Amino acid sequence: MYDILQLNDMLVPELLDIAEQLNIPNAKKLDKQGLVYKILDSQAIAGSKGAPAAEEKGKRKRIIKTSTGISSEEAIVENTGEEKEEEKADKKPVKKGEYNCP
Repeated sequence: MYDILQLNDMLVPELLDIAEQLNIPNAKKLDKQGLVYKILDSQAIAGSKGAPAAEEKGKRKRIIKTSTGISSEEAIVENTGEEKEEEKADKKPVKKGEYNCP
């Protein structure tokens, strides 16, 4: 790969050889600056085709935390033995943040 400084230091016949290797059409009709920019463009296009896409290269995976500070655990209401059996059957466990009002 050539950079612009190297290409500017070269003579036109050297630039024509590089253009021929890169299969640049109508290279003989271009002036020195035109050749330099066509060579740089051709190198950039060839480099982008050969390089892996950004999506494939650096795909990041999402990590889901298993435990968080805010949880939605169910609270179990314990009876003291004073309630009747019928009332125990009607009651459901109360979730955190819910109220068990009649």
